Amino acid sequence: MDSALEKLRASYDESPYPLNSYPQSAPGHLAAVAHLFGLDVPPVAQARVLEIGSAVGGNLIPFAAQYPGAQVVGIDLSPAQSARAQRYVRSVGLDNVTLLVGDIAEIDVEVLGSFDYVICHGVYSWVPENIREAILSVMSRVLSSAGVGYLSYNVYPGWKTKEIVREAMLLEAADGTPQDRVRAARAMADFLAQVALPGGTPARALADHHASDATRADYYLLHEELELFNSPCYFTDLVHRAQAHGLGYLAEAEPEQMFAANFGAGLDAQLSARCGGDRIALQQYLDLAINRAFRQSLLVHQERTQAVQNSVNPSRFADLHFAGWLPPADGETRLDGSVQEFGGPDAAALMTDDTVQKVAVDVLNASWPWTLSRQELTESVRASLPLARVPEHLEARIDGLLQSLIVGGLVRYRLDPVRPQQNSLLLLDDSARRLAAATGDDTLCYSYTAWHETVVLTPFDRYLLPLLDGTRDRHQLIEIMVGHARCHAIGLQRAGRRVVDDAELRQLIGAQIDQLPYRLVGMNLTEADEPPSDEWQSTSA
Repeated sequence: MDSALEKLRASYDESPYPLNSYPQSAPGHLAAVAHLFGLDVPPVAQARVLEIGSAVGGNLIPFAAQYPGAQVVGIDLSPAQSARAQRYVRSVGLDNVTLLVGDIAEIDVEVLGSFDYVICHGVYSWVPENIREAILSVMSRVLSSAGVGYLSYNVYPGWKTKEIVREAMLLEAADGTPQDRVRAARAMADFLAQVALPGGTPARALADHHASDATRADYYLLHEELELFNSPCYFTDLVHRAQAHGLGYLAEAEPEQMFAANFGAGLDAQLSARCGGDRIALQQYLDLAINRAFRQSLLVHQERTQAVQNSVNPSRFADLHFAGWLPPADGETRLDGSVQEFGGPDAAALMTDDTVQKVAVDVLNASWPWTLSRQELTESVRASLPLARVPEHLEARIDGLLQSLIVGGLVRYRLDPVRPQQNSLLLLDDSARRLAAATGDDTLCYSYTAWHETVVLTPFDRYLLPLLDGTRDRHQLIEIMVGHARCHAIGLQRAGRRVVDDAELRQLIGAQIDQLPYRLVGMNLTEADEPPSDEWQSTSA
């Protein structure tokens, strides 16, 4: 292994990633996006999935647990990360995961076989040139004829200004332990923010860096701004490189990022007039217009791109299942023809005066976080409307809503329904339960939702969730959890005071078990009605 690659391996051995999952890369999501844009794809439940850069397994292991009929292979350069992933696989009890250690450029693709979905998140821009070529080569060679590849990467022009901050931090943080480098880099950014001329490009770049860095952990700074390699490219350069390996551009993993209308009034018309029907040129011009810095692109075999549709076509909706959470901004849905806003305060919003669309949003809200098919949604809306108010073109009105929600990034969708396998207080879905019991080597404890989202568990739920296999009643759960509290595995507090009295422990634990369905709703692990309230806190003892 050359010295540069050895340094790269060592950086991940010293500072491994946590057990992160990336919902936008989940095979179920990739399949739904590909379908939306006109392509048929392999069924996810029996798919073969390869992840290039599998780290400690946080992205592939939840998928393998949710789909035991799938076969999953992960490859990572770091022996330390792979060892942690292997321990996590054993802890969960999976037999459909194979983990490999090595350089993707040296992998024998004949041994790997064919894959329906190939995922490469957070690797391409952060490795040497020959490895970037190898990633595209391997993806092309192992991808099945109807398969979909996912590739995330940094892009220009957004990274032009980011490089100012990166290069400045590297001046002060080239050597030392990971902790030393993080401290030196942040000190440098703080210093430059004080001395940079107000209103200048460096000042704006530093302000953007501080705004994003405030919510990010040390490992992100190490492996993004401070990594040995960070090689952004223009979108068209990536497309041309992919084409050289027989791959073509399908769409973005988050399709709402493709539509210029989401970034400014009139931008769509201006870019369309400039680019005509060239979808690649339109995406490049959009990057230039909005100063994009990051993409998550889906790739397929080049010959399949001829069937890719340029827009979201409602003819593809019949096979999809939809979920959305868009509460009315003013608290109550009005069916009086007035314009209303639907959606959360920190997200894009839907504005509509259409009664059918308002009722459809209410139906989606009532089902959240679980899905409804287009037919189920239509039937529920029809049943909710007074007979005299059911319009002649109901389906078209609902399709118009779904199209707007998809383009705006306000709805989730899958080819397979997303629904709780169980809806019982004492019985939790097997994959979620096993994942909660397995911590790998992390101090934090995790489970994962059916939407491939990471859930950080409280110490209390870390011990409780694995018990919910349907064999224990409320009394038995209380006694087991009291035992955990007595042996100091967990600590329970009320109003800042540690609870130690047995009677009070049983009362408090019982209350938390009764509240469990509502906490699981917040984790998107199950569904329930409105929760009761009780002031409590669980801590690691």
